[in-house]
Amino acid sequence: MTESAAIALYTGLNVMIILALIWQVIAHRRREKITLGDGGFPPLIRAIRAHANATEVAPIALIGLIAMAMANAPLWAIHVGGLSLTLGRALHAYGLSRDEGASFGRMVGMILSLTALLWIGVTCVWVAL
Repeated sequence: MTESAAIALYTGLNVMIILALIWQVIAHRRREKITLGDGGFPPLIRAIRAHANATEVAPIALIGLIAMAMANAPLWAIHVGGLSLTLGRALHAYGLSRDEGASFGRMVGMILSLTALLWIGVTCVWVAL
């Protein structure tokens, strides 16, 4: 697998996660007939936050993965960042979508996502220097 293919893989997987989160928001809105805002409906509030959180974290991480490849980072380093990001986003989305309190998915998902951001950031600086 090339560096470009690895980035395409993680981008595609994260796009599918975000699409699933968008669909979840749409489904709650249609079912509850809420066209704007959250209507104070806890499942919709969680769905909106799960989607928003994914769109806050994934884009900058994916840009970082692209920068890593452009700066000739090792393929394994791209996989470490991409896999951590993708697993973290999936676990966090699942955990937040199912429970408003603390959960395994939310906790491990955020740890993996933050680890991915740190890894990607440090690796970008390392390969640039």
